[in-house]
Amino acid sequence: MNYGRYRVIKELGKGAMGAVYQAHDPNLDLLVALKVLRQDREINEEFARRFLAEAKALGRLEHPNIVRVFNVDEDAGTVYIAMEFIEGEDLSAVMKREPLHPADIVDMGVAVADALDYAHGKGIVHRDIKPSNLLLRSDGRLKLTDFGIAHIEDVAGHEKTQAGEVLGTPAYMSPEQVLGKPVDGRSDIFSLGIILYELGTGTRPFSGESLGAIFNAITMEEPVPAVKRNPGIPQGLDRVIMKCLSKDPGERFQTGRALVDALKGSLPQEAISSSGTAAAEKGPAPVKKLRVALTAAAVAAVIGGVSFYYLAPGKKAGENTAASVPAPVRLGVLNVESTPQGAQVFIDGTFRGNSPVRSELAEGKHEVRLTLAGHQEWEAQVQLEAESETPLAVRLMPAADGKK
Repeated sequence: MNYGRYRVIKELGKGAMGAVYQAHDPNLDLLVALKVLRQDREINEEFARRFLAEAKALGRLEHPNIVRVFNVDEDAGTVYIAMEFIEGEDLSAVMKREPLHPADIVDMGVAVADALDYAHGKGIVHRDIKPSNLLLRSDGRLKLTDFGIAHIEDVAGHEKTQAGEVLGTPAYMSPEQVLGKPVDGRSDIFSLGIILYELGTGTRPFSGESLGAIFNAITMEEPVPAVKRNPGIPQGLDRVIMKCLSKDPGERFQTGRALVDALKGSLPQEAISSSGTAAAEKGPAPVKKLRVALTAAAVAAVIGGVSFYYLAPGKKAGENTAASVPAPVRLGVLNVESTPQGAQVFIDGTFRGNSPVRSELAEGKHEVRLTLAGHQEWEAQVQLEAESETPLAVRLMPAADGKK
């Protein structure tokens, strides 16, 4: 199967916006990650618009810590994006293995903050900063990916996020995202603050046993200082992290550059790694002090829910890499309710019925989308735990013109 000149090798997965394939570009003779807009989305003008906006956003970005887009095109009415294919693994996998040294945390924060400062300067707010969207290459360089829900500033106002639209991953949302308010670059800084807190303490600053409890913590509760959870965190780094987590956007760092500068000064001079200094003075550099051994892997830098794809040692691109013994599937339950009731509920792109809906699903992250005539569409990622029931109550906001 081909899309334009790209020969599809295999499907990597599906997300809220489209399917992602490993493909070969014969012109450049390299592997690419190919994201193709799902057929059911092509007939929805809003999602087609958002998909193309994503492509436009990425195509405008040339930064060593942001995944590259090679091409955006259309084949027989199907829109697709060709992106770089990354060697490495995502930050969420690294975080699970062992704690990081404070200097490593600073280096990572500098790299991401620098990338965000660049993107924000281009009028782009990511809106879904989380560990699985940060890919760590085998050479130690971080790559920011997944601009699938990026907010594209447009002087004509056509690309503005409507108040009441909630997009993002709940555990890493800013208060203004949770409340459905307009967001700017300071929302990304809040989300990065959550990641830095988690890197330093092994726990998230906002938690709860339900989505509502998490949202309440994000909007109402003051987090425990990171240094109280881990006394090994330097006071300076603790102050930087907690400033990122201010409820009021005006009390956070106002730019990624301001955060870079603060991170530079958050450790004793002798503890700052050469990579952190290089990143601050000359631009992003690899995280050289990272005390983890990266497994040789090929990771697809993709958008829309597929964060990584492993290529087993000794295998060539396109060969079957499936494990011989699949892991057992652990299930949980997601209960979706909406106000008003009767909204169409889509989970991972599949229609599940009209709310209220009870669905038994595999543990892990799932894309949830609700649509109802006369109301704004609601979309988010939900983390489902095995052998437990997760409630999701959504209040749909009326559309500005009374139409969907």
